Amino acid sequence: MKYLLFLLLPLLAAQCPQKQPPAAADHSPFAQLEMGPCFGFCPVYRLTFHNDGSMVYEGKRNVAKPGLDSVQISAAELAALREKVAAVNLWQYPDRIPTQVADAPYGTLTAWKGGQSKTVTGTIDRPEPLLELERMMVDIATAHEYQVREGVNPNRPPAKNRPELLVKFKPDANAGNVMGQITELDLRLLRRTGPENIWVVSYDPAQISAKDLIELVKSIDGVEEAQENAKSEERH
Repeated sequence: MKYLLFLLLPLLAAQCPQKQPPAAADHSPFAQLEMGPCFGFCPVYRLTFHNDGSMVYEGKRNVAKPGLDSVQISAAELAALREKVAAVNLWQYPDRIPTQVADAPYGTLTAWKGGQSKTVTGTIDRPEPLLELERMMVDIATAHEYQVREGVNPNRPPAKNRPELLVKFKPDANAGNVMGQITELDLRLLRRTGPENIWVVSYDPAQISAKDLIELVKSIDGVEEAQENAKSEERH
């Protein structure tokens, strides 16, 4: 009887299904956004999105969180981003989009498909589908508490809830050079808001009131209009 059991055990083991180890998650990247520098303190960073739902953040310059970090995005965010990357189809665009804007940061979008990659670089006057894809990536990073919309001046301590102005400069004016004429106030040129030469400028309300600052800014050659930023008003 024992002899029979010894014969049957190898046969039964061969017939039983073997437990397979779990498949490794696909950590390969499928999309990436890299933002370059501009005049002033635009945030310089890279966001890389992987097929397993991980997002790797690398803060390079003028960011609240420098260095490498990662987070797991939600399944809904992952699915929406994959769908957007496929719809935009970077392969239909040239590697570099020409621009007439000299002082805005360059954004580089990369997509991977079938073992190949495609990169498109341009600034704020890129085709709208590319800007939409960039905004989606920024929105995901912001939702996971990465500050990538606004830069941080490394030479100044962070200031929370500083009030802001929207300043419209003449089309050929360099915003940094124009605002640099006001040396007696702590003004910060934060970011350009679109294809027009409109910038967000923060200031110290202990130094000057919004009304007086608007009058001062509008008196400078190179400025077309200035007003309080609605986002600043909402904070109060």
